Amino acid sequence: MDNKLYNKFTLSKVKELFLKDDIVNIGDDFILARQTNKVDLGLLRFPSRIDGFVAAYCRKGHFKCTINLKEYEIHDGMLAVNIPNNIIQIEPVDPNEELVEMTIVAVSPQYMTMHSADLSKIFVDAINILKSPIMEMAPEEVELSFQYFQLIDNVMNTDSEYRDDSISYLLTSVFYLIGGMLMKRLLAVEEDEKQTSTRHKKVFESFIELVEKYHNKERSVSFYADKLCISAKYLSQIIKNVSGFSAPDIINKYVILEAQHLLRHSDMSIKEIADQLNFPNQSFFYKYFKSHTGCTPNSYRQQ
Repeated sequence: MDNKLYNKFTLSKVKELFLKDDIVNIGDDFILARQTNKVDLGLLRFPSRIDGFVAAYCRKGHFKCTINLKEYEIHDGMLAVNIPNNIIQIEPVDPNEELVEMTIVAVSPQYMTMHSADLSKIFVDAINILKSPIMEMAPEEVELSFQYFQLIDNVMNTDSEYRDDSISYLLTSVFYLIGGMLMKRLLAVEEDEKQTSTRHKKVFESFIELVEKYHNKERSVSFYADKLCISAKYLSQIIKNVSGFSAPDIINKYVILEAQHLLRHSDMSIKEIADQLNFPNQSFFYKYFKSHTGCTPNSYRQQ
């Protein structure tokens, strides 16, 4: 997407333009805000990028949030996590929507790298693997998070010489807490994927056995799906996930290997090979072979 098509905000600008209520911050690197806003949040109604790691917990309300072109509906008890370079957009579900109450924690990439390099990797890896920057928080996770926030408020009201350092470590702890939530969900997904992967591998192995047996007669994905008692769409998804190739790609590879073998190591005519591989006619076989190899059957045989 062209940079001109979206707004770009530093955390300094986010604080200046959007965060007007109860704010605790260390410069523009670490921000904690309890916020009540109209859900459009001004310029965030348009595609925007925020140059920082942001965790926004919805305490009350309902709005739409589009992240990297995928739309989510956010409501009470949900946490949205932004990583730098995400393209986000916020808008109401209903134009007459009441105010939305949120708790927002934001940290600059520089601060994250300086204090929590591993945490930065946790956030990016977990969100990429989970494929969703939105999660619903359990009541105990919410309670623990707000205990941290209350402690930060209490420390802010002291005149301790090390007040800023104390807040810095507490805020870092908040992000480790959120990172732990992400990793907990990631491990659950990985366990589910592990079980799913075992089943998928068995389907893939059965598919390969069927292709080896029938490729010289059948090139339709639906034929193999019927043999496996699953839909063609589901079979295609499994084959792609396990092998990285599409089901038609694998079928075609077997057919082409068979055709190449017959062209090189048999005295069969092109027409006989086309018949052997169940092509409707010689012309169709010519076009099929050339589209997959870049050369005609005759030229391949003469190589």
